[in-house]
Amino acid sequence: MDFRWYSLYTLLGSGIWCAILCWLGIKIGQDQMKGEYHKIVIVVSGAVVALARCIYFFVHRHMKKKPVMK
Repeated sequence: MDFRWYSLYTLLGSGIWCAILCWLGIKIGQDQMKGEYHKIVIVVSGAVVALARCIYFFVHRHMKKKPVMK
């Protein structure tokens, strides 16, 4: 992959990630014992678990392939 494209994708990905974390921090900081924090933690935890499962599934499936022998 060309370094410029790699840098662009890395910048975009980190920008999205930072925006999500910033929004999450603002939402958690506004929680004044309303219980929103609990809901946000559950949703984020579920998303992290789902993402981890997807990554494991695709990487594990790719690693299980047997090399082609000539």
